[in-house]
Amino acid sequence: MKKQLGYILFLISTIYSYGQVTLAVSEVKEQRVNQRFTLTVMLEIAGQNMEQQSRLRLPDISKFDYVGSASEQNTVVIDASRNNVINQLLYQVVLVPKQAGKIKFGSVLVTVNNKIYKTEPFDIVVRDAERSTGSEFADKNDVFLDLEVTPKEVYKNQPAVAVLRAYSRNYNNFRKVGSVHVGSQKSVRMKPVTLEKSEIDVNSGMGSQVIGVFVVFPSEAGTIEIKPLSAAVDMGGAAEKVLSAPAKLAVKKLPAGMPAGFKNAVGKFKISAKSKGETEHAETEKPLTVALSLSGSGNMDEVSLPKIAASENYTSYPPKIITNITTGHKTMSGTITAEYVVVPRKPGNFAVQFEPFSYFDPATAKYTDLGVQEVLLRVKKQEQIAEEKTAIEKVNDYTNTVLETVNTPVLQTRHLKVADKAGINWSVILGNMTLVAGFAALFFLGFRRRGRRKVMAASVVPQPTVTTIAETEVQLRDQLGDPVKENLAYAGVLLDRQDIAGFFSVQQELHQAMCDRFGIHSQEELIQSLRQNFGSSLAEKYRQMLYAIQIEKYAPEASLEALQKIKATMNEIYPVIKK
Repeated sequence: MKKQLGYILFLISTIYSYGQVTLAVSEVKEQRVNQRFTLTVMLEIAGQNMEQQSRLRLPDISKFDYVGSASEQNTVVIDASRNNVINQLLYQVVLVPKQAGKIKFGSVLVTVNNKIYKTEPFDIVVRDAERSTGSEFADKNDVFLDLEVTPKEVYKNQPAVAVLRAYSRNYNNFRKVGSVHVGSQKSVRMKPVTLEKSEIDVNSGMGSQVIGVFVVFPSEAGTIEIKPLSAAVDMGGAAEKVLSAPAKLAVKKLPAGMPAGFKNAVGKFKISAKSKGETEHAETEKPLTVALSLSGSGNMDEVSLPKIAASENYTSYPPKIITNITTGHKTMSGTITAEYVVVPRKPGNFAVQFEPFSYFDPATAKYTDLGVQEVLLRVKKQEQIAEEKTAIEKVNDYTNTVLETVNTPVLQTRHLKVADKAGINWSVILGNMTLVAGFAALFFLGFRRRGRRKVMAASVVPQPTVTTIAETEVQLRDQLGDPVKENLAYAGVLLDRQDIAGFFSVQQELHQAMCDRFGIHSQEELIQSLRQNFGSSLAEKYRQMLYAIQIEKYAPEASLEALQKIKATMNEIYPVIKK
């Protein structure tokens, strides 16, 4: 386009210069119906203090078919010491006349430094299309692409819609258009909305079809050029690559006055925080899940979620991110949730806080500060929670524990339907009575024989074997077996089946058995007793094992690898304690 600048200026017939602003348009004298032509507009602004306040505004072009447009901007520095700078803009639009006759093309307008500049209107004589010959319309089988971006001016990270259309006079060519290739883009992110072909639109013999819709997110301010998109077209067995023209997008900087918590969210959002556990009965050293949810529309895939604030009252772990985002026809929308595992360290009332969050709304051109999200916790020790429970609550807890740990069979009931009988079948009744009498006679004979055997056995009474109390205890232990060993083996079977709840239940039984053995009721007392009887090393291993169990038990998803390590520690510790 730069090389053709001299030729374009030669065609310009109506030029109006207003001091430092030059606006010109190339006149088109004669055209034919359904014949494409290119209209060129040139804008030149001299001076560093001159500011273009509006885009080029074309007159009414309803008597033409709009095919596409392109623009190129160039800055020329003539004398840097005197701030002598010239900004040049070349804008071209491809139009097709709809009907024959004299058409008046109106003025092109632009606003610079609060002043409106315009060109003079001119007439275009449009003649009827000549009869087509084989040579004149040899390009009727051609396919060309056009990329339309709306709106033309957006803020940084504000989405714009890019529509890729295919044009051809031969409607069969649309079936030959294959897949669309985006390629690498600079300073923009393009998310496909749909690549399905639309219905064919026909206007003045020219057919068009939408073959791709994209959402564009600019990441930098300034004038950004979207590189051409391509599509494969099957032309007689050989696939040809057809390119679209590049598209321009004016990206504005975000206004000043950003809140302290603003990062990069542009759109409209809502944020909330909640606990998935019971905040009224939070327990020290017992993990719970705190979730932060962000919902709305905008640049969802690039939004930075607020992080959880550090505190000595609790310990937090890296979150599990759950994303549910869809790309619509204008923007991206959905929900992003971050689930944190939080372990309270101290009893009392305190809040789990997150960093502040704010976003920029392009519709109002203002920032919205949503503040700090927090979840209030009322943390108590295990002994305090147990003391505050009523007798009915304790019974309910025990019942729930039994229902969760004991496998109760499910019996299938059947509805039996007794067929109605019109009369009494005496033969069936007599047969049943005969069977009953026969069974009674057999039972009587067997009872008499058994009585005789008892009398004979009573005459021979074996002498009881005399054993000591120690020997009796050994016999009872042999009959009972080793419950700790059996529970550990059963826990291994449950872990192989991936029955996580059953595995935790067996571990709780072993833990309770250890407490009963030493006659204590709390975890701290048990660890202290283990330290006195078995040393600090074993007591520390037991404490770390219980802590790891609590983490996996209340985590959103338990880790089988971590549970295998816990099982190995159980096999090492419990046989030593039960001796």
